[in-house]
Amino acid sequence: MVWTLLLLASAIYTDIRQRRIKNRMICLGIGTGLLFQYLELGGKGVLLGILQISVPIIVLYLLFLMRALGAGDIKLFSVIGSLWNFKLLFWCVVFSFLAGAIWSLGKMMYHRNVRMRLLYFVAYLRKVLEEKALSVYDVPSKEAHNFIHFSIPMFIGYLIAMGVVY
Repeated sequence: MVWTLLLLASAIYTDIRQRRIKNRMICLGIGTGLLFQYLELGGKGVLLGILQISVPIIVLYLLFLMRALGAGDIKLFSVIGSLWNFKLLFWCVVFSFLAGAIWSLGKMMYHRNVRMRLLYFVAYLRKVLEEKALSVYDVPSKEAHNFIHFSIPMFIGYLIAMGVVY
């Protein structure tokens, strides 16, 4: 648990400072996770670890295509998958998105643009349905204050999931 917290804290630091999560940290986390899986379950553990690394990438890929979630955030979920099990990974994702939604709503309320953001989202959905193709969910530059560093809700989601699962 401490190792995961250190990795997540490191991700938050680089996410805030550079708006990205370093691949070196991702590789370190995944490598350690696969080593732990191997030590616990042997070759079967490595295969299970690879599967658990792949699930966030497959499940969250559409959000990446829309630019609603960064590649580093998805890879960070893969790190958690490599270190833990499907159950914890699932709850971590659920609680992370809940924490992100609450944080986003709070920011929109603070900036008094909830209505405008909802109208923009409805227009985006309408466009996707009309064109029958995903497009980038672009945030106008004047609304950059709506950006959130998703590594922070992931940290919160992980802590909540650890309390629920273990």
